[in-house]
Formats: sequence, structure tokens, C-alpha cells
Amino acid sequence: MTRDPSDPLPLVELKQHLLLFVEQPPGPKSARKVYDIWQSYCGDVFRKYKSTLPVSFLEDWTQGTRRNFEQVLLPALRTQAEWGYGLADGKPVDAWLFMFHGFRPVSEPGMASFYRFEFDWQVNSAFLRGLAEILLQEVPFLSGYGGYFLQGRPGTRHAGTSYDRIFALAMRYWGLEVEDIELTAAQMKKGYKCVNWLTMIGAPFYAEHRTAINQAKSVAPDYVESPLGTLLQASDAPLMLDRNRVANMDGYVAIARALLPLQITEHDDFPGKRWSDDDATMAWIRRFTDERGVV
Repeated sequence: MTRDPSDPLPLVELKQHLLLFVEQPPGPKSARKVYDIWQSYCGDVFRKYKSTLPVSFLEDWTQGTRRNFEQVLLPALRTQAEWGYGLADGKPVDAWLFMFHGFRPVSEPGMASFYRFEFDWQVNSAFLRGLAEILLQEVPFLSGYGGYFLQGRPGTRHAGTSYDRIFALAMRYWGLEVEDIELTAAQMKKGYKCVNWLTMIGAPFYAEHRTAINQAKSVAPDYVESPLGTLLQASDAPLMLDRNRVANMDGYVAIARALLPLQITEHDDFPGKRWSDDDATMAWIRRFTDERGVV
């Protein structure tokens, strides 16, 4: 936990998530569609919400604010300063979160926008896969991934300490995604990030990388396809992949090798001192296929 009594949150937290990158910023109709998917599939668990504007503050989620959100705020999305919102259940740990954010096409043309879904680490894997399949059928996307991840504290004064601790965990447990969404969003129009338990490749990459995607489908333990993209599953359930216990990574490695032609080749360093040493960030992103023999 942080030692600041005014900000008592975990420096690192194990959770599960789905993250979907999209080419266009969510508008009123597309954001409402995904919001409705959440409400139908996950339920209205929210207690707090806020705009993704850096200067915004958390507000209580009540029947009145929900009505205002649905009838006023969502229809006005992208027409004023608000280009996204985050809604959460308000728990200090194991929180469920739904967030969407659009980057401005003129001032931030290289950034991919995103939808983000977070859950406690024990959430049922069939539940997570079910949500991913719904999104696969309903939401045009570039790429995405889901499974275990390490929740850090990017964008705060605790970022360095948080990500240095994440470094040690990520080096041992290769099934745990490391996330700084804004850094990754800068690359997601060029390719996909890396293999997680669920890896999603969108139709915009089909024309150039159909052979690689077909190869990934042939080696994946399971997959499902829609006109909007392909969902690849690397194992029966999310795995932490403990290297100290010589975990079986065959599904992850096979998919990663197949998708290597469409994996990103650059990514800014995660926060903290340890991620900037010896190109550690990119080595970790390419951990399943690294030419230096990491596997």
C-alpha cells in the first residue's frame, strides 16, 4: 500500500481485465452500445464515476446521475471537453471498472482509443471469455487482450515505485500483463502488443497479415472468429506462468510466434528505473519470441 494516508491504494494489484483498442474515438452511439453491453452482462455495480479529463473529480453514481449520464452526458460525448468516462464500483481493492476514452484525431492522430474492463483477480474465466465474445461480435476494433494483469499507478507520484515492483513480478510471472494504456495506445494503430490469455486481432489487420492470423488460429488451443476480428485463447483458463516453476507456456509461445509479423516493434518504457534498463520494456513485450533466447 502507499504510505500516503490521503491516497491509500495498492502500489501493485493483481486483477483480470479486457482491453480493446479502437481506431476511432467512441462517439455517443458507439459508447452507449458498449455501455449497454456492460450493463446487460455485468450489471449496474457502479458507485463512482468521472470524466477522463485530468482535471475531473469522482462523483457519486446514483439513479439521478445514471439518468443524467445516459440522457445528457453520453449524447454530448466529443461535442465539448469530455471524450471519455470511467465508472467503478468504488472498492479500494478488487474493483470492477468500465472505462472508455477517445483521443482527438487532430491533436493526437497516432493514438488508438480504447475500451477498458477491469475485474477482481478471481472473476470466472468463462465470464471473461463470454464478455470478450460479445465484444468480438459487436465492436469494430484494432486489437485487444484479456486475462491477468498487474494494476500499477501510472500518472501518479507513486508510478516509479509501483512499476519497479511490477518489474520484479513481471519477470517471474509471464502471464501477467503490464499496462500503461496511454503508452501502448501510441502504438496500437501499427500492430498488436503481445499475447495474453485472450488475444484479439481486429479486421483492419487482416489484409496485410492474414497468413499470420491463420497460422495463429491453427496453433491456438481455441479461437473464435467474427466479421470484426479473431479471438485467440492461449490456455483453458488464465495462467500466471511462473518461470520459477517452469510453467508450460506452449499455447502462449505458439500464438506469439505466429503473430510476430504484426507485433509492434517499439514502445516507450514503462515508468520506473528498472524498465528503462537494457531495453527491458520491449524485451518483456516480446518475451515469448525474443531473439536473445528469453524463452
